[in-house]
Amino acid sequence: MAAGVLALAAQAAVAATAPGLQAVEPPAVETSFAAIGLHERSAVLWDYSLKGADRRHGVGAPTFNVDGRDVTLCIEAVKPLGTTRDLSNGCREYAFLGDVPGEAGLRLKVVFRVAGDDPVVRFRYEILSDRARRLTKPGGADRISYLGLSLAGLPSVSELRLSEFNEQFHSYMPVERELDPRFFADRGEAMGPILLAGDATEQLLVAYEHGSTAPDEFLHYRLSPDRSVTLEAVKGNYWSDEEIGPDKPFSTIWFEMEAVRGDRVALQKAYRNFVLKHLALSPASRQPRIFYNTWNYQERLKHWKGKPYLSELNLERMLQEIDTAHRMGVEVFVIDTGWFQKPGDWQPSPSRFPDGLKRVKARLDGHGMRLGLWFAPTTAALTSQMLKTHGDCIQTQDGRRPDPWVVWETEASTGCCIVSRYGQDFAGELIRLNRELGVTYFKFDAVDQYGCNDPGHGHGNAANSGAERGDCYAFQMPLAMAHIAELVSDAVPEAICDFDMTESGRSFGLAFLSAGKYFLVNNGPYNQNYDRPLAPDGNWNLFFYPGPARDWICRGPLVFDQWIPSTLFLTHYLPDDPEGNQMLSLASLVLGQDGIWGDLPAISEKGVALFGLVLGKYKEVRDDIAEAFPVVSGPVGGTPEVHEKIAPNGRGAVVMFASHGTHRYITSNRADRHIWHDEGTTVAFDDAGRAVITADFVPHPGPFPKAGAHIVFFGVD
Repeated sequence: MAAGVLALAAQAAVAATAPGLQAVEPPAVETSFAAIGLHERSAVLWDYSLKGADRRHGVGAPTFNVDGRDVTLCIEAVKPLGTTRDLSNGCREYAFLGDVPGEAGLRLKVVFRVAGDDPVVRFRYEILSDRARRLTKPGGADRISYLGLSLAGLPSVSELRLSEFNEQFHSYMPVERELDPRFFADRGEAMGPILLAGDATEQLLVAYEHGSTAPDEFLHYRLSPDRSVTLEAVKGNYWSDEEIGPDKPFSTIWFEMEAVRGDRVALQKAYRNFVLKHLALSPASRQPRIFYNTWNYQERLKHWKGKPYLSELNLERMLQEIDTAHRMGVEVFVIDTGWFQKPGDWQPSPSRFPDGLKRVKARLDGHGMRLGLWFAPTTAALTSQMLKTHGDCIQTQDGRRPDPWVVWETEASTGCCIVSRYGQDFAGELIRLNRELGVTYFKFDAVDQYGCNDPGHGHGNAANSGAERGDCYAFQMPLAMAHIAELVSDAVPEAICDFDMTESGRSFGLAFLSAGKYFLVNNGPYNQNYDRPLAPDGNWNLFFYPGPARDWICRGPLVFDQWIPSTLFLTHYLPDDPEGNQMLSLASLVLGQDGIWGDLPAISEKGVALFGLVLGKYKEVRDDIAEAFPVVSGPVGGTPEVHEKIAPNGRGAVVMFASHGTHRYITSNRADRHIWHDEGTTVAFDDAGRAVITADFVPHPGPFPKAGAHIVFFGVD
């Protein structure tokens, strides 16, 4: 970013701590935790302070390059815009509008969303103009500073990356990196999206809601020697000469800020609670449910039996699986790819489901279960009606359309631009499927960050380069996916939209979590990740078989649970016999990932009953487990590896994994005395109400120890 914008942003950040600044009184927004004050004619646009605290965190006004000039959007004549809105997630939305001094007809809209019992504030900006203006890019680079902050009084600073793809686990993983003084001295950059700062008494968090695979930056934090920080646009946030006018406001993405008294754990708990309860408008994606997906058996048909993926995806097989899934405790039954005749039109395949899934839905209804289906949001068959009416929405690269490809043994298809008008109509297809078939779970797969630089889709025009249009598409793509999920949730409040993040190169971040959840781990690493040749059958899945190794991989991303509840990262475990594998899978999935897949009709009656028993107990306390902050002892795969998920009310679970020996664990939290546990464990309580658990792990016969698992539920009948 140019030096002029940096200077303006740094000036605003430093001014945030200067004495004598007066916010509009009374505070624009006030909750039981914090107060937000707006500032007029100041480089500090607004400030955030905890109730009763002297420290005020000033937020520097955004700076945009408009008509070739850097314009800092401070405001005057500030007025509330409309009435305060009460939102469905318990938050309130406040909007304010002010004139930009010295810029006739240019105004800034400031929107805050807060919950009375939550210290996190979400905010965004909207630029309005009564005449046509242009967002410009001197030098060809994005020129926006969204906010400035001073961290001069907060000695500990780090970035929390969410989107580093870890090849060892073949999964996105959170990574915290310290930003010590050398990063400030050398004007370093931090991708985030979360920036953390604190001292001995107070912790601060700032975040932006977007998504990509690190290190592919669309925004980043710029550090300065005076310990000020600015959040800058990097690429794709807008296109050169994008118009702002009477009917064309420019809206930013959402941002977040939070302060808490106490240590890092206090900050983590508060932010985790915000993501669980107040980030998304619809609570459906946050509710723990037991999911089953057909894909693993479809894989086994291909790689173990040499049959086509879809050879047994039919009505009879689905009805059989539904009956078994019900007895196991499954609540959402997801038919993966192949249920449809052709992508784009999304109608049930008449050859595989002659009655149009009516008997499937009736059987699910009879068991009190829900129907879920797989989708490729950016794909439409060449013969589909969707493509006929959206031919102008086909993805192009430098004017060339992609070669058609066959989607999982169905029809030849091509890519459509999710950022164009097609995206809105795709959402309409999902809503139609709810009305016609009762679908309430929608799995989105095969959506890469990049894919289109067409000049006619609303992410640039013919005057912009193909590279710029491609970056603008990639920037808008996660926002478009979140918008689709919002449209579906608005029409179908019980709907869950799940975005597949099982490969690198996808848009992992906070944007989609504001409307849905992620499908995080498929089968984990491939043979190629571990430098192994492919098997003779061509199956590159390394952790394709039941047993502890696959579960280690799937449990690895539970480190997210310190910041983002694990219920937002659907991961499937294998229910195959013998009982040892089933206990490993059950003990893993009740930590919040909640997924099952495999060959259900092949499971023994004893195994089906075990799942039904354990998941029945889990359902009594799963909401408490989802709310509970994780306490973990030992590494994944260790002996022992212990996960404690006990809510403040004492309800929840402790899960222990080990390969051999007797292990004792004392809970960190007071535990409810109404308990259920499996064989091999004993539970007592100390004088403080903590549970004292002793678990015996019988050595596996053979030359190598094999991991086992034990579960204790607290608060069950």
